[in-house]
Amino acid sequence: MHRWINTSLYLYMIVDVAITNLSFGYFAPGWKFHTDLFVNITTFSLPYHFTTSPLEFQIFLFIRQTFCAIAVLLIILGKKEKTKHLLPIVTFNAVITYCFSLVKFLAFSEDYEQLYYPGVWFSVVWAILSGALQVLVWYFVLSSQSFDYHRLLSTTADSEDVPSPETAADSTSDTPSNSNVESGATSPATPRTPLRQVLRQLFSYCGHQWPWFVAGFFFLIIYAVARVFIPNYTAQVISDIVNRGGTAVLLHSIFILGILTATSSFFGGLRGGCFDYATALVALRIRLDLFTSLINQDIGFFDTSKTGETMSRLTSDCQTIASTVSTNVNVFMRNGVMLIGAVVFMFVMSWRLAMVTFIAVPFVGFITKVYGKFYDKISEKLQQTIADANQMAEEVLSTMRTVRSFACEKREKTRFENLLSSTLSVNRKRALAYMGYTWNNEFCNNAILIAVLWYGGHLVLNDKMKKEQLITFLLYQMQLGENLYMLSYVMSGLMEAVGASRKVFELVNRKPQFELNGRLKPTVNGNITFSHVGFTYPSRPNNPVLKDLTLSIKAGETVALVGPSGGGKSSIVSLIEHFYEPNDGTVSLDGVQIKDINHIYYHQKIALVAQEPILYNGSVRHNILYGCDFATEDDMLNASKMANVHDFVMELEKGYDTNCGEKGVQMSGGQKQRIAIARALVRNPAVLILDEATSALDTESEALVQQALSRCAQERTVIIIAHRLSTIEKASKIAVIVKGHLVQMGTHSELMSETDGTYYSLVSRQMLSAKVGDE
Repeated sequence: MHRWINTSLYLYMIVDVAITNLSFGYFAPGWKFHTDLFVNITTFSLPYHFTTSPLEFQIFLFIRQTFCAIAVLLIILGKKEKTKHLLPIVTFNAVITYCFSLVKFLAFSEDYEQLYYPGVWFSVVWAILSGALQVLVWYFVLSSQSFDYHRLLSTTADSEDVPSPETAADSTSDTPSNSNVESGATSPATPRTPLRQVLRQLFSYCGHQWPWFVAGFFFLIIYAVARVFIPNYTAQVISDIVNRGGTAVLLHSIFILGILTATSSFFGGLRGGCFDYATALVALRIRLDLFTSLINQDIGFFDTSKTGETMSRLTSDCQTIASTVSTNVNVFMRNGVMLIGAVVFMFVMSWRLAMVTFIAVPFVGFITKVYGKFYDKISEKLQQTIADANQMAEEVLSTMRTVRSFACEKREKTRFENLLSSTLSVNRKRALAYMGYTWNNEFCNNAILIAVLWYGGHLVLNDKMKKEQLITFLLYQMQLGENLYMLSYVMSGLMEAVGASRKVFELVNRKPQFELNGRLKPTVNGNITFSHVGFTYPSRPNNPVLKDLTLSIKAGETVALVGPSGGGKSSIVSLIEHFYEPNDGTVSLDGVQIKDINHIYYHQKIALVAQEPILYNGSVRHNILYGCDFATEDDMLNASKMANVHDFVMELEKGYDTNCGEKGVQMSGGQKQRIAIARALVRNPAVLILDEATSALDTESEALVQQALSRCAQERTVIIIAHRLSTIEKASKIAVIVKGHLVQMGTHSELMSETDGTYYSLVSRQMLSAKVGDE
C-alpha cells in the first residue's frame, strides 16, 4: 500500500508535468505540435505579455510539484499523518489556480484568434483539473485514516503469521462481553458523528414526506421560471424608456412584467405552504422518534443522563432542527433554481462577463467550507451550553422547597447567570465568525460587481457587446448575487441544524443495553427465583452490588428483605422489575426467565409501590388506572377501598376527578402512598413489591397504609423492603442481605434465636434506639 501511494503520487507528477508543458507546443492554430514553440516557451525565450504568454501555468506547475515532493518526503520519513495539515493550503492553491485560469482565458480572448489555439484550452482546462485532482489525491489518499503507514511498515512477506485485526478480535472472543465492566474499565467516549452521516439522516426524514416536497418543488419550478424572466423584462422596460420606444411598446413590456410578477407571487405562496407543512411533519417525526427512543432505553441510561439536558434535546434542539430545516429547504430550493436560470441567461448575454462573475465562486466556496466547519462545532457547543442551563433550571425549579428552605435563591441565580454567560460567550464567538464571513461575502460580491462593470464597459466601448445586454446582464448578476447570499445563509443555517441534529440523532440511534423483546405469556403463580445472580449498576461498574446471590420466594409468601443500607435490597427489586439485567445468573418467575416474558404482560402481573411514589398531573382516577386500560370503574373502586383511598377521595369536592397536581403535590404523603397502592392493586398482580412503602409516613398515615397492605397481601406473593420491626415481623420469611449476599433467611422468631446473627443485631439496635427515643 505504501508503494501504491508513492506510485500514484509519482504518476500524478509525471502526467502534470507532461500535459502542462506539451500544451505549449499547441499555442498556434491547428493540431500540429510546434517543437520550436514548445522549446521557446519552456526555456522562457519568448517576450512576456499577459494576453499571450502561458508563463503563469509553469509557475502553478512548480507549486503543485513542490507540494507533491513534500508529500513524498514525509511518507519516506514515516510522517504521512503530517500531510493532512497541508490540505487547506493545497485546496487554497487549487482555488487560486481556478480563479487565475479564468482570468487568463479572458486575457487570451482579447485576441479572438487565440481561442482557436488548442494549447490555450489544454493549459486552462488542465490547470483547473490538476488543482482539483491534487486536492482529491490529498484528501482521499494522503489524509485518509484508512491507510496506516506504520501498520504497513510492519507488514512483511510472511504476513500470514501476523494476526489481522479480525483475527485478533476472534482470539479474544472467549472474553465475556462485560469484561470491561468487571475489570473496571470505562467505556470510550462516543465518537463524534460525521457530518455526512448527520446530513444523510436529516434528509432521510425529509424523504418520508416526499409528496409534499414534490408538490412544493413543482410550484417552485413555475415560480422560478417566472422570476427568471423578470430581470429580462425589467431591462426591456428600462430600454424602452431610455430609447423612447413609445407608449404601446412600454405598456406591452409592463403588461408581461405584471403577468410574470403575479404568477411568481401566486405559485411562490403555494410553494412556501407546501414546504412549511412538510417540514412541520419532519419535525413531528423527529420529535416522536426521539421520544420513542428515550422511553425504550434501559433504566441504566437514565441513571447517567441528566433530565434537563435530555429535555433540551427534545424541545430546544428539535425546535432548532424544525425551524432551520423549514426555512433552509425552502430558501435553498428557491434560490438554487433561480440561480440556474440566472446563470443560463448570463451566458446567453455574454459568456465573457459570466466567466468574470464566476471567477471568485470557488474562493467564496472555500471560505464557506472553512466557516461551515467552525459553525458546525460552535453550534454544537451552543446547544450543549443551552442544555446545561436547562438542566440546572429544571433541577432548581423542581426542588424549589429545598432552595427556599436553605435561602439559596441568590446562589442559584448566580449559578444560572454563569451558565447563561457561557452561552453568551459561545454566541459571541459565533457572531465574530459570522461578521468575518459577511465581510468576505460582501467584499467578493462588490469586487465582482466592479469587475463586471469595468470589463462590461470595456466590451461595450470596443463594440463587443450592446449596452442593452449589459443592463440585462447586470440585473441577472444582481439576482445571482442575491441567490448566492441566500445560499450562504442556508449553509450557516444548515450547520446550526447539524449541530442540533448530531445530539438528537445520537439519542435516536442509541440502542438500549437490552431489548424488551420477550414473547412468552406463562401462567403466573408468583414463584420468584434468583440463581447465582451477580449484578453491578451500569453507572458504577467497579462496585458489584449482588454477588452470587441465590434466593427463592414461593408463591403466596410474604418475604421481607432486610439488611444494612447499600446491601442490595433495592437492587433485588430492580432486577425483579426488569429495570436491569444481571451480569451473571438468572432471575425467573415460575421457572421462566423474566427477560423471555412479554414486557406488558409481565408488568400486569408484577406491581411496585415505591418509597416515594410518583403521581402524575391528572385526576385521581387517571393515576389509579395508569397503565391499566383493561380495568373497569368497579375494579378501580375495589382497589381504592382495599387501599383505604375511597373514603378520603369521596370527601374531596371533585372526588375521583380531583387533580393530584404535578408529582402529586396536592396530596399528603399518606394519601399519595395509598393512591400508589391502589394503582398497584387495580391490576390484581400476582406479585406485589413494597419498597419502604411506609418509611416516610407519620404514625396515623402508617397505620392506614399498614391496614391497606395487610388487606391486599392475601392470595399473592408480597416482597417487602423495610426497616421498621412492626412492618417485617409478620412476614412469612425474612431474608437478610448484607453486601450483596444472602446471609440469613427464616421467620422472625427463627432469626431472633440466632443471637450472633446479623438480624438479631439489627433488631436489637432498633429496639435500643426506640427505647432511648421514648426516654
